[in-house]
Amino acid sequence: MTIATAFAETTRFSTTNAEMRLRTLNLYRRYIRHAKQFVNNYDLDVSPAQVKTKIRQEFEKRRYVNDLAVENVMYMKAQMEFQELVNFWKQKCHVMKYFESYESYDNSAKDSFVEKFLKGAD
Repeated sequence: MTIATAFAETTRFSTTNAEMRLRTLNLYRRYIRHAKQFVNNYDLDVSPAQVKTKIRQEFEKRRYVNDLAVENVMYMKAQMEFQELVNFWKQKCHVMKYFESYESYDNSAKDSFVEKFLKGAD
């Protein structure tokens, strides 16, 4: 049984970079600790190691943001995402979206289904 408020966090803003760094590292550790649980709960086709790598990539993408207000918003969004994942409020397709490669959005590399259909190709 999941208690919805078990992983909830009161919305509050960090006032210093040091405080934000500490909160972010704690959130990162929570994500990493729950990687195996994410794989099991969502029956993912990826290993816990791949999930941990993706978590690291997502945090690294935002590493060099220096505006404290922006960092606070990103932290709150990451915390909400964590709560949704842990409480199983997402569907598998929502979680697997993180593992899609950006090449799948590149239509110049290959014709889409509709383009093939209109051309009469198989």
